[in-house]
Amino acid sequence: MLINLIRNRLDPWLARPDPGAPVLRQVQDLAIPGPAGPLAARLYHAPVAEGLLVVLHGGGLVSSSLATHDGVCRRLAAGADLDVLAVDYRLAPEHPYPAAHDDAEAAVVFAATTLRPRRLLAGGDSAGGLLAVAAARRSARAGRPLDGLALFYPLLALDPVEDDPRLFRRSRAWMRRQYAHGLTALDEDLAFPLADDLPQTFIASGGRDPTRLDARRLIAAAPGITHHLEPAATHGFLNLAAASRRAAAQSDRAIAALKAAFAP
Repeated sequence: MLINLIRNRLDPWLARPDPGAPVLRQVQDLAIPGPAGPLAARLYHAPVAEGLLVVLHGGGLVSSSLATHDGVCRRLAAGADLDVLAVDYRLAPEHPYPAAHDDAEAAVVFAATTLRPRRLLAGGDSAGGLLAVAAARRSARAGRPLDGLALFYPLLALDPVEDDPRLFRRSRAWMRRQYAHGLTALDEDLAFPLADDLPQTFIASGGRDPTRLDARRLIAAAPGITHHLEPAATHGFLNLAAASRRAAAQSDRAIAALKAAFAP
């Protein structure tokens, strides 16, 4: 089964130590309230914190964890001057929609009500970007608008998007089957977002990554979005920084662009 292959082979490779990841002054393992019980989380304290970023990891909503994104979060905290709260949300297919969305929302609520940073952002890579956008929209509807979104090569919809290339369309459909199988009606959490209900947004894309098409669609609808493009980068370059000097340089530039986008 593809999911078992990803979890048993790819995830351990992604979870290997990142020798280039910065050493932070403090990293705390936490258990935060979730809708179905406590959620494992990890709080990374930046050397200089200008706010807090809730990070929802990628992995197609079926894989990855705190361990696979530890180096990513350390690089984000040190490079963007943001404390980082990473969350182990529930994974599909064991936990179908809306489990991951509800967990992402719970993490944002915890950050807002317990950690109370001066500025609160949500973000994520790949499918984690989908969760971050949904969490921001839910927060706005609840009267708690976020200060920003930080999205790295985000997949912005699971429902079909017009003019998708065939492989990209198949990828969306596969993830939807794992996470929202049996849900036939379009749902706001899974459809392409409306640009006018998002906070200040930063997107970093790779020029060799099909998710750049989602970024372009959103930017066309909202010209105020800050878009950082790494022309030679592939999908997942943040995770690849542990194994590739090129990916590490791409990550450093993207994180620096994030810092500049939200500079106080």
